[in-house]
Amino acid sequence: MRRPRRLRSLSAHSSGFTLIELLIAMMILGILMAYLVPKIPEAIEEAKITASRKNLSDIYQGLTTYQAKFGRLPSESGVKFFAVLISKGVWENTKASAKKLTCPGVDIGALAIRDLPPEEWYKDLDAVNGDYSAYAGRNCKEYPLRNASGKDCWIATDNDPEMNFRTTTLVLMGDGTTDRLEIADLQEQGVLAKDEEYLQVGPDSPYEMLQKLSLD
Repeated sequence: MRRPRRLRSLSAHSSGFTLIELLIAMMILGILMAYLVPKIPEAIEEAKITASRKNLSDIYQGLTTYQAKFGRLPSESGVKFFAVLISKGVWENTKASAKKLTCPGVDIGALAIRDLPPEEWYKDLDAVNGDYSAYAGRNCKEYPLRNASGKDCWIATDNDPEMNFRTTTLVLMGDGTTDRLEIADLQEQGVLAKDEEYLQVGPDSPYEMLQKLSLD
């Protein structure tokens, strides 16, 4: 008669967690959350950086196609430097094509194109200006391009923390490669001061290569 009661006791004990076991589980979960939650924004930003690299690679291929079609690289400056891919028919004017000319790290609502359908973003080259994209294009008025060269920069993201990436600037070079500039590295090299968290792109950039780029 005692054996059945013993079996019921064992069954009751194994049916749930003890208070100590629950506390240990909660402690482990808390440690994991404290480690993983701060990594989520970093992972999201890294995914956007990867997508931006893909955009820049596609733009480079488009510009080499432009060169083969017209016998030269674009002479337009700023955003128009790469907007010609759509306005001059190198790329089909689709939503997918238009989105390749905008940085995945930027909120479209912050740009002038926010109220336009994507097919209208770059259709009219005369209307395009620096408010149409968060990519800065070559300033061909001051630094015209004659041939593709790995020493020349063509396009870059503007790493304004409120617009693109917090600490990263991507630079498309003339050989199709993409350089990655990090704020921490530039601070260590003395290009930026220790308290500077923004790398300006354009004529006033502290990084000489980026002075050849412009939004307008």
